[in-house]
Amino acid sequence: MNILISENKLRKLQIDVLNNVLGPNVSQFDNFILIHYRDDYEGDYDYAEVLMEYDYEDGRLYVDHSFLKDFAKVYFPNEEEVESVIKDWFENYFGVDIKYIQS
Repeated sequence: MNILISENKLRKLQIDVLNNVLGPNVSQFDNFILIHYRDDYEGDYDYAEVLMEYDYEDGRLYVDHSFLKDFAKVYFPNEEEVESVIKDWFENYFGVDIKYIQS
């Protein structure tokens, strides 16, 4: 089955998915912004798996490789775009400057 969707609607859907990973699972610790997997968060960040981690010191954004690949497969016709969209979203949402992405 093929579904036609405009580029604007696709971008909105991609951003909505990224916004959905937030919630009570965002924390800041020292020089880091941490986003944990929603299912892993039970009020204790010490044991929750990290989905994304931004380091203020070197401007690095770590993105869990399996999330990156799955997100790209489902929501991107061109896999090369996924890091750029995540970078723009994260910078706008948190007001930071990302130098590079590591997965």
